[in-house]
Amino acid sequence: MGRRARGTIFFRIILPASVATNLALGLYIIASLRPDGWIGWDVALTACLCCFVAGFLTAAGWSRSYWGGVMTRQVGAWRQIVDAIFVWLDDLPVSADAMLKLKRSVDDAIVGGK
Repeated sequence: MGRRARGTIFFRIILPASVATNLALGLYIIASLRPDGWIGWDVALTACLCCFVAGFLTAAGWSRSYWGGVMTRQVGAWRQIVDAIFVWLDDLPVSADAMLKLKRSVDDAIVGGK
């Protein structure tokens, strides 16, 4: 299983299941609270921790989703810019060797950035 497939499984199946489990556990504990002494407050703190973990996992999933979309749009925009530059350079009197060198360097930059 590749790294990308593991990431997809984690962020589409495991992360939402973890969020739901932690949130349900936190809400269950909070709903049954009757703080009576230090043990009651320990239960309350455990419930707060479960809700915090659920919120943290939700924020992590949202953040990855949001920034993944932003980066995809950014890469698309830069590829359009590079394509426009190549079209513009095709009209200039530049040697074919220099064009191939430029294309290789751009391809290396794109492949190296993935």
